[in-house]
Amino acid sequence: MHNSDLIISLAGHSSYSISNCTQELTPIPNGEFRTSINGNLLFLETSERHKYRSTIVCKDGGAPFSDGIWIGSQLLIGCVQNLWQVVEPGNKQILLIRPAVAGSISVINNFGDNIRFRIRDNELSLQRTYDDKIFVCFRPWLSMKVIDFVLETDEWNMKGGWKLQAEEI
Repeated sequence: MHNSDLIISLAGHSSYSISNCTQELTPIPNGEFRTSINGNLLFLETSERHKYRSTIVCKDGGAPFSDGIWIGSQLLIGCVQNLWQVVEPGNKQILLIRPAVAGSISVINNFGDNIRFRIRDNELSLQRTYDDKIFVCFRPWLSMKVIDFVLETDEWNMKGGWKLQAEEI
C-alpha cells in the first residue's frame, strides 16, 4: 500500500498519512475587482494577509480520524501541493513564507540546477549569494479550520472516500 505525502494532524490525535488524495490550494480573496472610469481593471486589496483555502479529496476507503473532525475543528495539514518562493539576488538567508514539511524543500536556479542549503527552524542558509533570482519549492504546513467535511461510501462497489474543505487561520 502506498502512502501519500498528505499529513493531517488533529489536535489531541496522532498525525495520519493518507493515500490516494488530491489537494487544491486556492488563495482566499482579500479585496475586489473594480473598473475605473477609464475602463482599467483595478484590484482593491483590503489587507496584506495572504491565506489559503484547501480542498482535499481522498478515495482511500475511509478516514480513520473522521469522528474527531467537525466544522470549526483546527487541523495542521502537511500539504501535497507545493509552494514556490522567489528569492531576490544577493540574499543568503531566506525566511520561508510558511513552515515546510521536513524533506520537501528544494532550491534551484533559473536553469533548474540544485543549490545547496541548510535549514534551521523556518530559515534557509545558502553557502553564498547569487546574482540571479533563485527559487525555493516546498510543501507547506498550514494551520487550518474545517469548513466542510463529507464522507461517502459506494456500498455495492465497496469503495469509499471523503472530502475536506478548510481555511488557513
